[in-house]
Amino acid sequence: MARLIEHPWYRCQAITSVVEANPSHPRAEDLLREALAAAASQNEPNRVASVARWPLRLLVDRGSINAADWTRELLQVIATERHGLRRLDGLSAILFAVAPSEELRALVLEPFMLAASASHGWRTERIIDFIATILIPIDKKAAAKLLDARPPSRHTKRSRTSL
Repeated sequence: MARLIEHPWYRCQAITSVVEANPSHPRAEDLLREALAAAASQNEPNRVASVARWPLRLLVDRGSINAADWTRELLQVIATERHGLRRLDGLSAILFAVAPSEELRALVLEPFMLAASASHGWRTERIIDFIATILIPIDKKAAAKLLDARPPSRHTKRSRTSL
């Protein structure tokens, strides 16, 4: 049924849900690659990265060697996003997905920090807070670096308090 969904965003989510419900499915990795391919079939880089977070996170959680390849591919896709805030948002989705992996997190942190330094406004600060909150329990140094590069705001109050 998931494969019959025409819209790539929802097809990606539905196929990913099959693996979430059946993590020991013998073809789980194939299904996650299929979900990522559905995500990649969209035209907008931010939408690709945003929906790919779900199957990518499952690949990371499974310790799949394919997670690194998909992370690199998604970084190339989001690098083509012209709008700075949308690029930052897409990078936050990728970073969220790979956060448990120190190696993959390091791969995404640099472009995320670069995009964050070029982006301004309350939406940017909200994304910064979201990512800092995720990083605090697993990489306090990166969370502190991210927050130190931003002026205090009501949007980052939560993560600053947690840090």
